[in-house]
Amino acid sequence: INYSNPKEYEIADIEVKGVKFLDNNALISISGLKVGDKIKIPGDDISFAIKKLWKQGIIGNVNVFATKVEGDKIWLTIELSERPRLVNYVFEGVNRSQEGELKDKVDLVRGRILTDVVIKNTELTVKKYFESKGYLNAQVKVVPIQDDSVINNSAGIRIIVDKNQKVKIKEITFSGDSIFPDTKLKSKLKKTGEVLRIKLPKDLIAKTLHILYPPNLFHFLTHRKQINENRLVEYLGDQLKVNVFKPAKFIRSEYETDKENLITFYQSKGYRDAEIVSDSVYNLDKKYLKIDFEVDPGRKYYFGDITWTGNYIYEDKFLDRVLGISKGDVYDLELVNKRLQFNPTGADISSLYMDDGYLFFQVNPVEVGFNEDSVDLEMRIQEGVQATIDKVTISGNDKTNDHVIYRELRTLPGQKFSRSELIRTQRELSQLGYFDPEQINPDVRPNPVKETVDIEWQLVERPNDQIELSGGWGGVYGFVGTLGLSFNNFSMRNIPHFEKWRPLPMGDGQKLSIRLQANGKSFQSYSVSF
Repeated sequence: INYSNPKEYEIADIEVKGVKFLDNNALISISGLKVGDKIKIPGDDISFAIKKLWKQGIIGNVNVFATKVEGDKIWLTIELSERPRLVNYVFEGVNRSQEGELKDKVDLVRGRILTDVVIKNTELTVKKYFESKGYLNAQVKVVPIQDDSVINNSAGIRIIVDKNQKVKIKEITFSGDSIFPDTKLKSKLKKTGEVLRIKLPKDLIAKTLHILYPPNLFHFLTHRKQINENRLVEYLGDQLKVNVFKPAKFIRSEYETDKENLITFYQSKGYRDAEIVSDSVYNLDKKYLKIDFEVDPGRKYYFGDITWTGNYIYEDKFLDRVLGISKGDVYDLELVNKRLQFNPTGADISSLYMDDGYLFFQVNPVEVGFNEDSVDLEMRIQEGVQATIDKVTISGNDKTNDHVIYRELRTLPGQKFSRSELIRTQRELSQLGYFDPEQINPDVRPNPVKETVDIEWQLVERPNDQIELSGGWGGVYGFVGTLGLSFNNFSMRNIPHFEKWRPLPMGDGQKLSIRLQANGKSFQSYSVSF
């Protein structure tokens, strides 16, 4: 083949060598080469074929040879080496609990092809895990272990971990803010804390040492061992430190969240333009790091005029009383949204409308003017129309009968939608004890065209029956014991209907308790309550 003079050939045959577990025809198809195709050699066709095979991630090496050339016909051989498949993997340098957690995180399955991506992702996953534990300098290396059986083309891997020391935050400093003390700002970093250090005066430490230890022993510690008294005092003063309330380890995701918390704090105090100008995280040594914040609080703002537009049902004065914010109050947009949308400690504007059926109600606060240190707000309201409840359905109740749930509902078809009744129903369903309170979900499906709303109560059953069993043996009385059974979702009417037992007659919300107490032959008590 003359590489300085490309020539067109017709492929007469394609042969694949070097593979034992992959299908030859499938590999030829992936390459894009076919018998009868006309290709230029040298040219892009062979290069593209190699790239397509390599892109699959299952091939370790690719070579293409011309085994025979006759006239304008060419015979090609694609020589491949398969990547090994994973048979097992082991961790080194981790304890048993860490190994269990890592196995849940790494995406390693027996029989998976060991590509470079799999190995790299495993290293990154393990490293990220240890970074979340505070080991910022952890080193991870994945080493393949070739299996003895070459026929199986399999291999294992060793995941070698060198955790090194935990890196803790030694100090957090703030600059650019003379309004709030550093201790106040540090308290807003919920998950990012520093190793606190208590530095005592040197004379206090020296006096304490003289009191705790006899003069001869103190003299022995500071002179006989060639330790200078001042050096000993300084060492103890530097090493005396206390960890309280917050962890001192550095976790990037929690650190980013804490920066947002810091800005939220400033904005809640009226500094709407507050920003973190810069933040530097750098290592002091292998064990400690330091964080420096430069903060610009900006100007403090107050509420100016608050106006309402689009409200026809309630007057401005009434809405002002519900909002509870006056001109001259410290500007806090988060407080405004809370009083507009959902206020856990009192009334809010949305509940005022939604409890009266206005499900399609919307309100948006818009900053419409600035006057030196005040901000004017315009509350733009879209009241919409009242929504009527159309269909009410329930799902997820495998044991409890529908009528037990329906009698607790306060969201009934034909009524006007009410958010407070929706919340109250959710609370009362959780109090039944038949369902998981955290998974009671009212799926509200509004239909603006029909001016109606459908509600589906999505439930998840949980067991709430009880068994009491206690016993013992007394020398005089013989057997002493108690057996009690309590069924809290029983159904008396389904007792004769065995096909409805799940595994007992259940679902009508009735309570049946059976209790037996025995004190040998001298005393026996049987009780049944329904």
